Amino acid sequence: MKKLYSLVRATMTSDMNIFNINQKKTKNNINMILPFLLALIFMFAVWIYAEEIFKIFGPNHLQSFALAIIVFGVSIFTIIEGVYKSAALLFDCKDDQLLLSLPISRKTVLFVRIFKFYIFELIFNSLFMIPVVISYLNWVKEVNIFFLLTSFVMLFLLPVIPIVISCLIGALIAFVSSKFKFKNLIQIIMTTMILLVTIYLSYNFDHIIDCFMKNAVSLNDIISKIYYPAGLYASLADKFNLADLIIFIFINISIFILMIIVLDKIYFKINSRLKKVIMQKKVTLDNSIIKAKPMIYSLIKKELNTFIKIPVFIVNAGFGLVLFIIISIALSIRFNSIISLFSDFMSIDSIMNNISIFILMLILLTGFMTSITSSVVSLEGKNINILKALPVKPKTILMSKICAALIITTPVIVFGDVILFIRFKISIFESILLLMLSVLVPLLSHFIGLIINLKYPKLDYENSTEVVKQSVSSLVSVLIGMILLIVNLVVLNKIIGVVSADIILLVATGIYCFIDIILYLYLIRFGVNDFEKLSI
Repeated sequence: MKKLYSLVRATMTSDMNIFNINQKKTKNNINMILPFLLALIFMFAVWIYAEEIFKIFGPNHLQSFALAIIVFGVSIFTIIEGVYKSAALLFDCKDDQLLLSLPISRKTVLFVRIFKFYIFELIFNSLFMIPVVISYLNWVKEVNIFFLLTSFVMLFLLPVIPIVISCLIGALIAFVSSKFKFKNLIQIIMTTMILLVTIYLSYNFDHIIDCFMKNAVSLNDIISKIYYPAGLYASLADKFNLADLIIFIFINISIFILMIIVLDKIYFKINSRLKKVIMQKKVTLDNSIIKAKPMIYSLIKKELNTFIKIPVFIVNAGFGLVLFIIISIALSIRFNSIISLFSDFMSIDSIMNNISIFILMLILLTGFMTSITSSVVSLEGKNINILKALPVKPKTILMSKICAALIITTPVIVFGDVILFIRFKISIFESILLLMLSVLVPLLSHFIGLIINLKYPKLDYENSTEVVKQSVSSLVSVLIGMILLIVNLVVLNKIIGVVSADIILLVATGIYCFIDIILYLYLIRFGVNDFEKLSI
C-alpha cells in the first residue's frame, strides 16, 4: 500500500502541474488563481444553461427527467473527452520502461494510469455537476439531505462507466492503429468526426429539447434502460432508496476492477506496438552528388513532422480548417439552409448583398480560431537547448515555425476560397483581396501565438496534451483570438451596407498587412531575446 501511495503521488504531482507557465519558481497561490478563475467562469456558464433547461422542464414538474438528461449528456461528453485524452494519458506514456523495471506489479502500474485518468475526468465532471446540483436545488425550493448525499456519491461514481467505455474505445483504436505505419491517422479521423457531430448537435439544441419535451415519459424510460446511472440519479432525486444506492456503488466498483483485469491482458502489448518503429524504405547510396538544402527548409520540415506526429495537435489546430472546408462546400450545395445558421448575427439580406464580406467573416473565424504556433516552442521540450546550439540564427528558427504554420493553413483556406469564389461569382478584384487576407489573417494569429508561447513556455511537460490543450500560452492565444474575432465581426456588422465591399476589403488588407509587419519586427527584436533566454 505504501508503494502504491508513493507511485500515485509521484504520478499526480508530475501530471497535475499543467498551469506552471515557466521554469521559475512562483508562489503557489498565484499559480492557483488562473485555473480557479477559469473553473468558476465555466461553472457559471454551465449554471446558466442548467437554469434554462430547468426553466423549460420545471413548470411541467419534470425536473428529475431534466436531471437524467443532463447526467446522460455529461457522461457522453466525458466519453468523448476520455477517448480524446486516452491516447495521451494511457497510450503515450514515456515512463513505461522505468515503471516496469521497478518492483511493482503490472496491475499496479495500470491502476495508477487509470486512477490518474479518473482524477482528470472527476474534475471535468465536477465542473458540470456542481452547478447543475445548485440549479436543481433552486428549482425544487428545498434542501434535501438525501439528495445531497446521492449527489455527493454520484459525483465520484459517475465518471467510472464513461472512463471504462472511453478506455476500451481508446484501447481498440490504439490496437487497430498499432498495426499500421501511420498509427495516428485513425485517432485523428475519429476525433474529428466526434467533434463534427458535437457541433451539429449544438446547432440543433432547440429541436432536441422540443423533442425531449414531447416524448418525456418514453425518453425517460429509454435513458434509464440505455444508461442506468442517469435513470437511477433521477429516481433517487425523487425518492431516495439506500438499497439502490448501495447496489449502484457495488456495480461501479465491480466494473472498474473488471476493466483493470481486462486491460491488463492487452495494455502493455499495445503500448509496445505503438512505440515500435516500422522501417519499410530501403536506402541505397551511390556516387551521386548530395546537394545541401537551406537550413530553414530542414527546420520547416521538422515543424511539419512535429505537427503530423501529434494527433491532439492536428485535431486542436486543424479542426477549424476542416470546418472551413465543410462550410464552404455546404454553402455551395445548400446555401439557403446553411445560411440560416448565421441569421442570429447577421440578416440574410445583408449576407446575400455582401457575399464577399461574409466570406471575409469566415476567413476571420478560421484564422483566429486556428491556434498552431501557441505551442510550437513548448513542444521542443528538453530539445530546446539542442535547437539553440544549432549554427542557425534564432530569427531563422522562429520564422521557420511561422512558415510551417502558413504551409498548414494557407492551402486549406485558399481551397475553400476558390470554392466560394466560383459558386458566388466573386469579382477578380475582391477575389485577390480575399486571397491576400487568407494569408494575412492567419499570419497575424501565428505571430500572436508564437510571441505568447515565447513569453509563457512550458518545456517540462509530461505529454503533448498538456501543451496543446492545457497550457497558459494556448489559453491566452485562444482568448486573444476570440477577442479579435468579436471586434472584427462587430465592426463589419456595423459598416456592412454603409461602406462598399471593395473599400472594406481594401482597408482590411492594409490594416492586417501593417499589423503583421509590426508583429514581425517585434518578433525579430524581442522574440529573439525571449528565445535565447529559454532553458531547461
